[in-house]
Amino acid sequence: MEEQSKQQQEQTFGDYLREEREQAGLTLRDLAKVSGLAPSTLSRWENGRVTPSRADVVKADQGLRSNGRLVSNWEIATSIGFPPWMKNVNRLEEAAKLIELISPHLVPGLLQAPQYARAVFHEGQHQGTSSEIDRLVALRCGRYEQLRNQSAPRITSVFPMTSLTCVPDSVRREQVERLLALSDDEQVTIHLVPDGTALLGVVSMLLMFHLRDGGQAAVSDHVDGATLYEDKRNYTRLHGLVKQALGCALPARQSRAALEQLR
Repeated sequence: MEEQSKQQQEQTFGDYLREEREQAGLTLRDLAKVSGLAPSTLSRWENGRVTPSRADVVKADQGLRSNGRLVSNWEIATSIGFPPWMKNVNRLEEAAKLIELISPHLVPGLLQAPQYARAVFHEGQHQGTSSEIDRLVALRCGRYEQLRNQSAPRITSVFPMTSLTCVPDSVRREQVERLLALSDDEQVTIHLVPDGTALLGVVSMLLMFHLRDGGQAAVSDHVDGATLYEDKRNYTRLHGLVKQALGCALPARQSRAALEQLR
């Protein structure tokens, strides 16, 4: 079993492509014909001489009718060494068409209102001066509008009801009004996790970015900063956590009704 696992880990994208092609009963010329790619190009991929672009891998995937398996394998094979810009959360936000925000404790930063953000900085024992914290609060609370005007990503967020009921009334009211205003925007979907339900599988803020070029990225936000998951073999598990969180939460319409009761 250990030897089999080792062989699977050592399998290259070219090996996987050849395996998928042969299982489909296609020659290189057959695959070239149905994918619109040259046989010589596919041969170089299989021999590991060339690393294909994602767009071309999608064509091959469609030709093989592998339902995304080929693209997923390519993503794993090329996930080592993310480009520098992908290690910057702001750049990922700008490149995303969909951002999934799963928070086990707090309202996600992208959706926070000023008083809430200020309380988070205060409780986090931020060492900056009052003016520095003012600047950070303004940046955080203006970020969604900036993204909305720039690239308009869709936002799906999951966070617990207790993130609103555990703060002072004035903080809660401002934050609830902010969330209700955001939920009026068709780009933002809010799902509240009801009292008595815990997101047991999510121990820190999880951000899943679905990029406009078809790629993906995942980030976990910790006390000491954000960490990019560079090994995409983790992504199936992380997507499972997103689905699990959505399953624990109220539907969007019920979440809005709950927010209105918290005004």
